[in-house]
Amino acid sequence: MDENNNIRLLAAIMFADIIGYSKMMQDDEDKAKDLRDRQRAVIEDFILKYHGQVMQYYGDGTLMMFGSALDVVNCARDIQKELIEQPVVPLRIGIHIGDVVYDNEGIYGDAVNVAARIQALGVTGSVMISGKVFDEIKNHPGIRVESFGEHELKNIYMPVSIYALADNGLIIPEQQHIKDITGSNQNSVAVLPFTNFSSENGNDYFSDGITEEIINALAGIKDIQVASRTTVFSYKKVTKDIRDIGKELNVSYLLEGSVRKAGDRIRVTAQLISSDTGFHIWSENFDRELKDIFDVQDEIARKIVDKLESSIAVQKRKRIYESSTENIDAYNFYLQGLFYWNKRTPEAIRKAIELFNKAIHECNTYTNAYSYLANCYTFLGTIGYMNAEKAFQMAEKNALKAIEINNSRADSYVALGYVNLFGKWDFNLAEANLRKAITMEPDNSEARQALSFYYRIIGRFDKMLQQAEAAVKIDPLSLPALLELGRSYWVVGEYEKALNAFNEALELDPLFRSAIEGKALVYMSQKKYDKALRTVKKYINLMDSKYNGGAQLASLYALMGNNKQAEENIELISKRQEEEPEQNLMLDYAIAYTAKGEIDLAFEYLNKAYDLKLGSLLLIKTLPFNKILAADPRFHALIEKIGLPPVKNEKFKITEM
Repeated sequence: MDENNNIRLLAAIMFADIIGYSKMMQDDEDKAKDLRDRQRAVIEDFILKYHGQVMQYYGDGTLMMFGSALDVVNCARDIQKELIEQPVVPLRIGIHIGDVVYDNEGIYGDAVNVAARIQALGVTGSVMISGKVFDEIKNHPGIRVESFGEHELKNIYMPVSIYALADNGLIIPEQQHIKDITGSNQNSVAVLPFTNFSSENGNDYFSDGITEEIINALAGIKDIQVASRTTVFSYKKVTKDIRDIGKELNVSYLLEGSVRKAGDRIRVTAQLISSDTGFHIWSENFDRELKDIFDVQDEIARKIVDKLESSIAVQKRKRIYESSTENIDAYNFYLQGLFYWNKRTPEAIRKAIELFNKAIHECNTYTNAYSYLANCYTFLGTIGYMNAEKAFQMAEKNALKAIEINNSRADSYVALGYVNLFGKWDFNLAEANLRKAITMEPDNSEARQALSFYYRIIGRFDKMLQQAEAAVKIDPLSLPALLELGRSYWVVGEYEKALNAFNEALELDPLFRSAIEGKALVYMSQKKYDKALRTVKKYINLMDSKYNGGAQLASLYALMGNNKQAEENIELISKRQEEEPEQNLMLDYAIAYTAKGEIDLAFEYLNKAYDLKLGSLLLIKTLPFNKILAADPRFHALIEKIGLPPVKNEKFKITEM
């Protein structure tokens, strides 16, 4: 395989490891090698049967890849049942599903890391699987599992649901064994001292009593860990970020509140907060008559306990995983479609449309295929490579179909959010759908990227960066996530960080055009025009049309003071428009004329883009050279006409060139 030809795909990963192999080698090297060889022989016997492939041997460990969750689980089960027979090989197995990158050096990605972490939770003869794997196999008859709940795994961004296969003959770890390894704090809470808001300072005893009653009530609930009274009261009247308190106490939830007493009435307010995000999960007021102080304390404490227990249970039930199809042909077309979708070029997107349609033809209830098909049409309509009205009609149709089939998938709401944003310019509805996607699946990288894009458009650059960084943390090998992170850093003028993100993407795929284009923009912003010119030409060489690159080269030559070549490249835009009349190149003209300083012409084309409702016009706040445009009242009038929030001039220094 060519070293530049990395393949990115969704795969089922199995990681197997012999327990205590190093000590075995010290005690009896020959016996250890015999057991290792027996393990490999058994694996090779079963792996072909279940259509898997050994990707790498790590001494006593083995990394394997499969195209089906059911195949990998059945293979793992058969391997363990064979190896627990004499001579026993003390093997443990972990399985996860996720995106991986595959090249001639091996296989990489978060799915590999998660599988390895899950494997380490097992015991001899066990098969441990993630919640994503369970979701794929749970409807197949004959498969039995035992749940261990959600656990935080080292260097993994989001908690992972852990299960063990419970077939006869397999070994299931004890619940405490998993908890001891992970040190899990998922169902843990600290009740912070309630604040006394009464006019009488002497009423602290009442607010303290409420706090103690809640602690005592929570402590009596099975499977909920509660921070002690001594620990939490050390935070009384302490001003500190709630997330920092959560980390210090090692709890998942914090309960805080206040008490206000006036005459014979009291009001208690309580809020349950996630210690990871600082976001409120619920909040409630309790208004009561004060006839018997102790009865009131008990009543309020019990109500809050019920609410807290309910919230934890609801979060577990609502954990969302990858939707699936049982049609292997549809699944393969879908994976290929994702590969091209992640390229983010017009030609690749058209190929992705073809493949997602094939997946839907094979399985007309394939939610994810509809979602990503919608995204493809949105992409083409947004950049002007397809008639906007037709593109967004197709995008909305497929997004709504995805939601009709399964209204609990984040990707479906991401697709609809993109349509709301770029097709309808309905910013409130776009934000609502994108936020809904993240609420449903907090570890969905695509949803984080989409919300980052939204914040870039409306000018909330702090939140843009926050979401872009979260997307990469969730999926550090995602080309689109790295691209969005690089663009976000470029927007705020952190050029070295932007280059690092683009270079990371290019390490994964040296032909990732969008990252090359991103680097060119950074060099232009740094006024490194020679470097920018070399990079733009590299980018153009990867494009199909003989007229491509006109806007980039025209802008760059204008910045370099070469008006003759700038005009020649603007002519290329015109020739491309003549040859491909279905394309909307108004923004190309606008950017080129802005770089040349011909502002009247620039605004003429910007207004044409508005009249044609070109989706990419929404990026007007972060277009190259926007400092020049922002000095003109027509710029702010156009922003108001689009419906975007007004901007402050100082923000436009970020993309100065």
